[in-house]
Amino acid sequence: MWNSSILLGSFRFLITKAIRTKEAVIFHVRSRRKTAVCPLCKKRSHTAHGLQVRRLHHGTVLDMPCILHVTKRRFFCLFCNHTFQESFDFATAYQRATLKHKREVINNLADRSFSSGTKRYGVSYSTQRKWLIELVSDSVYNFEEEKKCNAPFVLGIDEVSFAGRDLVTTIGNITTHKLKGVLRSRRKDELKKVLKSIPSEVKPLIVEAVIDMCPLYLNAVQEVLPHVQIVVDHFHIIQDANRRIDSMRLILQDIFKKSIPRYIFTKNKEDLTSSQTQYLTEIIKRYPELKMFWETKERLRTMYQTKTKEKATEHLRLIIATLTSTDDGELISWGRTLSRWGPYILNYWNNKSTNGFMEGMHNKMKLIKRISFGFKNKEVFIHKVMLSVLVGVLLGHTNI
Repeated sequence: MWNSSILLGSFRFLITKAIRTKEAVIFHVRSRRKTAVCPLCKKRSHTAHGLQVRRLHHGTVLDMPCILHVTKRRFFCLFCNHTFQESFDFATAYQRATLKHKREVINNLADRSFSSGTKRYGVSYSTQRKWLIELVSDSVYNFEEEKKCNAPFVLGIDEVSFAGRDLVTTIGNITTHKLKGVLRSRRKDELKKVLKSIPSEVKPLIVEAVIDMCPLYLNAVQEVLPHVQIVVDHFHIIQDANRRIDSMRLILQDIFKKSIPRYIFTKNKEDLTSSQTQYLTEIIKRYPELKMFWETKERLRTMYQTKTKEKATEHLRLIIATLTSTDDGELISWGRTLSRWGPYILNYWNNKSTNGFMEGMHNKMKLIKRISFGFKNKEVFIHKVMLSVLVGVLLGHTNI
């Protein structure tokens, strides 16, 4: 029977009987020892005076549902006169599923919907949700790996849409490409609470924090981690430029009642074909208000192609001077924004740190939403995201 025990992942139990039916594979299991340790006095007892058989779901074996009929004995301790039942660490009291079964069901959720888990395992949505939170919660905002490695790393903080303008905040280790957790909102007090929960041994290891142009993130990091150098991700600078161009484009469309293409302004200058370049020139002649917006975006892109911080500083100074010297309120506001965030924008050239990993995680989160046909419960969404990125750590094979 030892080979069967190894197949089940158990070295402490014996399989006394195995039955295969049309519906499931059933194993009758009992403890290998004839004795049990008293939980009160820690002495080993030999006096058993009762039996109870528990029926437990244990995942799948040979692509069929596996059921364990576990014989649980009752003992009497002669040392302390205490009556107790032998315990099994693979299932808690009153539960009808082993830890292996829970992990297999939740593992199914990593790239599938809750309904697929119900069809395959016969487990309800509410039970899957409870198991998901139970198994994932301990690994959210866990910095034990950083504590163990004791190496400097860069912290990434970004935001992504949960539904429409309802945003959640993502936090990750950019250096090791690990998502650490997802906040339910972008509130400053919630972010500060998470940053304060980082172990004191880990905080000095954070050398940089990459954020977008959100004052809440900036203030939270400055208050909790004052030693950390803050970097504004260059992706968000260009994204902000494209957003400003698009805003002006829509205003001009409303004024002139004519369609102005968007793609021609968001595409990189060097990627435009000759016909597209000519078309862009014609549009700018027709709508000169767009010229400065588009040129500023391209100047920002040129700035990010420079090799040194000194050259980037000069580029940014000239861009800000040009914007603030115009008579367009939107351009002046843009120049003031770049001036206010200038030191954090220029910190990019110290180590060239970006939030590229976090943006990749956001794409994965959007895919999870599509696979799951959307979410109404934000907590379930957050835990399912964490499951998908931590599945190898959380749901690895364990003993029975």
